[in-house]
Amino acid sequence: MSLAGSRDLTRGNATWNLLHFAVPFLLAFFLQIFYGTVDVIAVGRFGGGSSDVAAVASGSEVMQLVASLIAGLTTGATVMIGQYYGAKDYRNVRNCIGMTLTVSFLASVVLTAVMVPMIPRIARWLNTPPEAFEQTVAYGTICSWGIVFIFGYNALSAIFRGLGNSTAPLIFVGIACVVNILGDLLLVIVFPLGVTGVAIATVSSQALSMVFALVFLFRSDFGFRFQFREFRITWNLVWLYAKIGVPIGVQGIIVGLSFLFIFTIVNSMGVAASAGYGICNKINGFAMLPAIAFSMAISAATAQNIGARKPYRAIRTLWIGVGCTMAFGAVALVLLQCFPRLFITLFLNPSGAEAEAAIAAACSYIRSFSWEFVLVPIVFCTNGFFNGCGRSFFSMANNLGGTFFVRLPAAYLLSRMSGATLFEVGFAAPLASLVSNIVALIYLWSGRWRSRGAVR
Repeated sequence: MSLAGSRDLTRGNATWNLLHFAVPFLLAFFLQIFYGTVDVIAVGRFGGGSSDVAAVASGSEVMQLVASLIAGLTTGATVMIGQYYGAKDYRNVRNCIGMTLTVSFLASVVLTAVMVPMIPRIARWLNTPPEAFEQTVAYGTICSWGIVFIFGYNALSAIFRGLGNSTAPLIFVGIACVVNILGDLLLVIVFPLGVTGVAIATVSSQALSMVFALVFLFRSDFGFRFQFREFRITWNLVWLYAKIGVPIGVQGIIVGLSFLFIFTIVNSMGVAASAGYGICNKINGFAMLPAIAFSMAISAATAQNIGARKPYRAIRTLWIGVGCTMAFGAVALVLLQCFPRLFITLFLNPSGAEAEAAIAAACSYIRSFSWEFVLVPIVFCTNGFFNGCGRSFFSMANNLGGTFFVRLPAAYLLSRMSGATLFEVGFAAPLASLVSNIVALIYLWSGRWRSRGAVR
């Protein structure tokens, strides 16, 4: 089987393989977060100020929830294709590709039909400040019509990653980033459409990214042909896809809902707190990029090594990833503890009492939340490892336990303290990660993750 940029992760130096595979992941996720961040910067500096920032922040939290669900589901394809590729079972690799594209399209139609009419209700559930409600609904509705493009890009990227190609998704998201930035400049500054403008730019960039991915897939020589008979649903593969992908998708959506619940707590504190929290989430997204990127790389590498029956090489890859991501996290922690205002004022022009209130709220939140950056690497890397082993149900259970038994109760109780600010609320996430780390390490050492592979 030949695919441009594909890589056998079962041979060669494990450290070099992981770094070579993870860096394109890192850059791709950086660009994804960057072009989402540009939306906030555009409306914060050239649009309606704090109310528009709160609208885009709230709307993007909802769409991030959708994206987490989609990314989780399509990770099932990465694991299946990776294990079949590692086992040199190329016939099932081709079958998985056709099934993934077919199921993803059908799922995107259903999800769009659910999300579009739900956006106003979701905005109310979030306690969106009245000043930002209308813009939040507009942003979420427009972006929901682009769900088919989000699904398409993630499905295609999952296919490439399962085959060891993490460079192609980087190219596609790079194209999307450039288009989104140019769209923001055009539709916010030249044509002052504000929140609506950044939503249109976002959907347009996602569509173009998916189109380029399809073209790349069409022109690659790896045995799959774009013929009607190739796009069929093979039920045993759908079952495996669901068995692996659904727990990851559910995990993503429940964890995302937990942060939306925290958003409702923050929104009740006013528009300044809402804007400050939204800005911090963008900063946090950048700081967590290494952990997310290495988690996805570890998942693909583990899948191939489990398929090739090399579990100890998979474990070595896990610990290399943990070491690299904790080093990144330590740097982020120091920078945000020492210079929080420097990063926050990149998003909001510090002019006026309203802007200063938002900046102050953001600074207080980031000082407590940033301890997450040295704890979450173990959470993400072990999740990637267990998912690659086909043990996605454990990852889901562990993360949901941390969410429902630690993060949400802690956020609520801390917010109810007398004189509570975002500083207290920010400690909820590090506490949850600490507990999840302990459970994940116990499971790892127990050896119960070992199996012949999820697709065997």
